[in-house]
Amino acid sequence: MKTNVRVSIFLVGLLLLPGCLSGIVDEIDDVVIWEMSPDGDWPQLNLGERTRTTPTLETYDDCTVLLEDLKNALWEQTLVEIDQNAYWNWASPIMFGGGWIQDDMVMDGAIAEASMDADGGSNSGGTAPSSSGGEDRSGTYSETNNQESGVDEADFLKFDGNHFYMINNNHLVIIGVPEHGNVTLVSDMELEGQPLQMMKEGDSLVIISSINSWNIPDNDPLRSIMQTSDGSWRSSNLVKYTVIDITNRSDPDVGREIFIEGSHETARMVNGTVRSVSHMWSYIPGIQTYPSLPDDYWNTEDWEERMNLWNGSVEELIDENRAAFNLLTLADFAPQMHQRMADGTISSYSSGSGDCSEFSGSTDGVGRGFTSIMTVDLLSEEFSSEVDHIASAWVEVYASGDMMVLAEPANDWWWFWRNNDYEDATNIHAFDISVEGETTYIGSGRVTGTVQDQFSMSEYNGDIRVASTTDSWGRWWLTEGGEWEVIEPANHITILGSDDAGSLDEISHLGGIAEGERIWSARFVGDMAYLVTFRNMDPLWTIDLSDPENPTILGELEVPG
Repeated sequence: MKTNVRVSIFLVGLLLLPGCLSGIVDEIDDVVIWEMSPDGDWPQLNLGERTRTTPTLETYDDCTVLLEDLKNALWEQTLVEIDQNAYWNWASPIMFGGGWIQDDMVMDGAIAEASMDADGGSNSGGTAPSSSGGEDRSGTYSETNNQESGVDEADFLKFDGNHFYMINNNHLVIIGVPEHGNVTLVSDMELEGQPLQMMKEGDSLVIISSINSWNIPDNDPLRSIMQTSDGSWRSSNLVKYTVIDITNRSDPDVGREIFIEGSHETARMVNGTVRSVSHMWSYIPGIQTYPSLPDDYWNTEDWEERMNLWNGSVEELIDENRAAFNLLTLADFAPQMHQRMADGTISSYSSGSGDCSEFSGSTDGVGRGFTSIMTVDLLSEEFSSEVDHIASAWVEVYASGDMMVLAEPANDWWWFWRNNDYEDATNIHAFDISVEGETTYIGSGRVTGTVQDQFSMSEYNGDIRVASTTDSWGRWWLTEGGEWEVIEPANHITILGSDDAGSLDEISHLGGIAEGERIWSARFVGDMAYLVTFRNMDPLWTIDLSDPENPTILGELEVPG
């Protein structure tokens, strides 16, 4: 006979809320929240409903409040993961074959790690002149396909009319083009880490690389900044920005080297000012989401006894996690920035050491990580930087000459677990980048659906245009009648405008585009928007945006395939 066995477990069902959460993890009393699922098939936590409010970013002015909010957001995510593991432990055997998990059924997982080894050594060749050399070829060659004019996007290949600059197998290769039809190797320089992209300004290159923990030599000073005092990794990845002077193309010279914790998303350069966007997922050692079960757990066939063993193990897990949470500091969450000096030593710039005004988050933000916008003139002799850290999930980034726009999923992966108030939506955050060396927050709004990539966004005459798809994966859901229903995707164009209150308000919305299909690619050009959707056909949609308050579909061309 199944009985409703409960255990007292500690829960904080709250989200990241700047300035409003205080001491929750340490002070709240234990409450009875462990109960059986509605069908009595598995134990679950009473997580409660999580609802969306405003996406507007609020700046922190108190590091203590920031730390408390980060701990509370992480605590809820941890509980959700514990709840998920309870479901997979109990429900899966019932759903897939029935009965209890037997001795010969083992739950295991694998983590695949890939490493990339760079070839040693460097060499240079060719006899090309040290300057760009040759005749003026302006306007006679193709460059990077930048989304917006005047905004140089990072790429793995650049061309200035006389030289190709190429990232190839962890090397920077410069190839001269003395005349059309002829090429010559000018230089070949080995690069640290895994080079991803580069930008070019005059006789300078900015190389963006990924530094991974698994291929750092034991004696490398970078290892000390990526590890904690007990030897565990606080960050598995660094983004490196290397400035290379290519005045002498046959002998490039490495200049400034900057590192920031996280993974590279994208970068733009406007008039020598580099704005890069990276994301750091905060890895917190000591936080566990699956209980350590006793040896006799898997051999126990009595349902109630088995349930008690599970509940007791989860209670111990919660207590261990609570103790680990009490030791967390802001440095455990916040991305750190570093600079390699001329003598090889590392100088670090600690985030969160002042008033924490460089940090911001929305009222109901769900990210345990940070999106960092670094604004810096890497090419100047005097190094100064402005870094803005936004508590968020992974974002898509668009930039015009005057505005940078971040598209952030309104729901992190764990947020809608067993949450009935699910909303398929994307937060839009806009920043003014018209002033060199400055990035100023404009405001935030929300659009329905998912934004695919940077080309699904555009700024035009101060308005933000966004192409999105609702239910892009064709999700199914359980209806009230108990029947499974496939929810068809639909596509939208939303135009947002900023107000004086830090909000991006909807000017117009055009929905119901190509129902049953999803956006495959998008492009905004002036007053026009072009969408290619996909399912069984590849329609091309042309949309007139000349009147922002009344976007109009002009035509559709269906291409089979």
